[in-house]
Amino acid sequence: MNRIASARTLPALLATAALAMSAPLHAANGITVLHSFNYDDGQYPEGRLVQGNDGAFYGTTYAGGLHHQGEVFRVDASGDFSILHSFAGDDGQSLDSGLVLMDDGHFYGTTPQTVYCHGSICSGYGGTVFRIAADGTFATLHTFMYTPPAEGYQPGPLTDGGDGLLYGLTVQGGGPGGEGTAYAIATDGTLVTLATFDVANGGLPYGSLARGTDGNFYGTTSIGGAYGKGTVFRMTPDGTIATLYSFTGGSDGGTPYGSLLQGSDGRFYGGASGGGNGAGTIFAITTAGELTILHSFNGGDGTGPVDALVEGDDGYLYGAGGGGYQGYGTLYRLSKSGKFMTLHLFTTQDGTHPSSAPIFGGDGRLYGTTIQYGGAPGASGSVYAFDLSAPRTPELHLTKTCYNEFNMCMRPFNTGVGGYVSLDWASANVSGCRASGAWNGSQPTGGHYKFQATRRGAFLYRLDCTGPNGPVSAQVTLTVI
Repeated sequence: MNRIASARTLPALLATAALAMSAPLHAANGITVLHSFNYDDGQYPEGRLVQGNDGAFYGTTYAGGLHHQGEVFRVDASGDFSILHSFAGDDGQSLDSGLVLMDDGHFYGTTPQTVYCHGSICSGYGGTVFRIAADGTFATLHTFMYTPPAEGYQPGPLTDGGDGLLYGLTVQGGGPGGEGTAYAIATDGTLVTLATFDVANGGLPYGSLARGTDGNFYGTTSIGGAYGKGTVFRMTPDGTIATLYSFTGGSDGGTPYGSLLQGSDGRFYGGASGGGNGAGTIFAITTAGELTILHSFNGGDGTGPVDALVEGDDGYLYGAGGGGYQGYGTLYRLSKSGKFMTLHLFTTQDGTHPSSAPIFGGDGRLYGTTIQYGGAPGASGSVYAFDLSAPRTPELHLTKTCYNEFNMCMRPFNTGVGGYVSLDWASANVSGCRASGAWNGSQPTGGHYKFQATRRGAFLYRLDCTGPNGPVSAQVTLTVI
């Protein structure tokens, strides 16, 4: 099961295809849309981008393309876009991972599933590892089989092992419980299974392996461990696995889907999709297994990442995820001590629901993808660039929801005594917030507050946050009869 399938089932996916934007579409607050996808040139770019030796960016799409099964594409910083390879099913389909560039100048990637049809009879396979050149020359290196499942199936992102080999994880298969494997594969397609996962050491590893400076590999599993909520593990190059930390699903988070990043301080940084304040966490962990929670998401300020973070030259960590205004997604910055700021709230103009982390380009800008909308009518995703040095206007959105048969706060009154109401807010480029009026006290820069109306009247709920040039305010009035 794809971890973000629910995002692709939103009404936007039913929109008709439109012509892609052939030139960058500039938007506010540092975002530039380099390309908007339509049905013919790809849909839902879920995987992480990689910058090639030519300075252009290379990525994959889950669907669309010539055969509607996904593609590998190239786009440069000026918005020049081209399709390098369209998958047809027998060479893979439904790509949800990005590419890795090896020293031989080729890109390597995986497909989570494969279908081969002979006439009306089709057979399913468990994915592939492929190689592609910058000119589109394509080769399948390995096909995973559903049976026997010893080597696993549904491969995720690959990692350059620094020894000429690529290392990866499969989400399923490999053992009695079928909970995934770790493998190494040579550039000629020779594959060796290194380890299998189970309930004890964790299972269903969706992310990639991170190669540590100590020569070992580090990663996460989304289930299993001591509390069943996933683990952080270390694996030696020969496949020996040790659990460093088992998530509880509480304040420390749970169900980590993403990959780890080793920071310049030697610690590994990652995210959990659950736990914390209800919407996941970002954590740091040492090679000895000492875990520190840096930030707990509440939805308004984002959600736990399903991909790795990236570190800038400034020492900050950058990431993208869900939540934010109307759930469209956020781009954020985090210090290694836990100081958090939302940098951008995604909109339908620049694309929504980012499912992979951005990367730093050679020009210092962040480059990433979204899987819905993106500036053009009917667009199903975008490639964007974000300029950290550009002026950014502070944003603050405060909305109310009344829990009735319409889930709306209608006029002339919003709700009755005893009715439940929630306040939701999201912001970007602001710091501390403070509530006043019918509520009070310090508030996070994004959040959700549900309460029950207890008396009649008109009640003002105001929020003031600190922007770079002064306060930024938003308010709503709740009318109770």
